[in-house]
Amino acid sequence: MKKLNAIFAKGFVIFILLFINTISYAQIDIDIDLGKQEWYEDPKVWIGVAIFLVILVVIARVGKKK
Repeated sequence: MKKLNAIFAKGFVIFILLFINTISYAQIDIDIDLGKQEWYEDPKVWIGVAIFLVILVVIARVGKKK
């Protein structure tokens, strides 16, 4: 029984190491730059986010007053 547990433990460790290796290999960054601007670099997005936050704050303050 101990031999079976040792074989299972070694197999499990090998499986975990192969899994970690596969996950780390999948993290390689492949940059495909087509010269397009990223969405977060667009000033219109930041203006939209700022307006959204202002509206959110106004709604939160009006809700507190009631």
